[in-house]
Amino acid sequence: MATIPIHSPVIPFLGLIPGGLSHGRMLRIKGIITKHGERCQIHIQSGAALSPRDDVTLHISIRPNEYAIVRNTIKNQVVGPEERHGGCPVRYGEPFDLLILAEGGQYKIAFNGVHFCTFAHRLPVHHGRYIAISGGCVIYSILSEHDQPGSSSYQPNMPSSYPHSIGFAPPPPPSMPMAPPPPYTPLPTHPIGGGGGHYKGRTRRALFLKLF
Repeated sequence: MATIPIHSPVIPFLGLIPGGLSHGRMLRIKGIITKHGERCQIHIQSGAALSPRDDVTLHISIRPNEYAIVRNTIKNQVVGPEERHGGCPVRYGEPFDLLILAEGGQYKIAFNGVHFCTFAHRLPVHHGRYIAISGGCVIYSILSEHDQPGSSSYQPNMPSSYPHSIGFAPPPPPSMPMAPPPPYTPLPTHPIGGGGGHYKGRTRRALFLKLF
């Protein structure tokens, strides 16, 4: 079985999230839906079973043809009430950059550097141990970043060729004015550009709250 981080996985994909999800951990999925009418189905689930599927702590279904990003859960093989408000920032033939941040009471979901929605926890976050992706999509990469406040030695397990892999974009050249930080960007003291450190006098939670 594959383990994330992973690049250019074969779809359908099933992979282990090392250590499972926890509060403060982020997943980043980059991909594209090229054919009209297709979807990208993402399941963060408790086990590796697919049919019938193990409990799903977060299901995201990207449906450009319905102009919807559907969010849901599955418990004991029963699908919960779906949430689909907010439209769909993903277009056919255009790459998408999805970021999922697990917080104490909710997930925060961003697309292409812009906060999209929140989804309240229905199942414990730590039950999210596997990620499955299916549908008519191409996935470029699945990465994770486990924020451990106060630990400057933590380094996520990802290729060194991705020096800015956790932030949505590399910093602009010095001649350009600095733009506001994108949503959920890890802290800048991390050896590869995020996580593991802290802003002096400010908590990570305070920085997130400032965005909304």
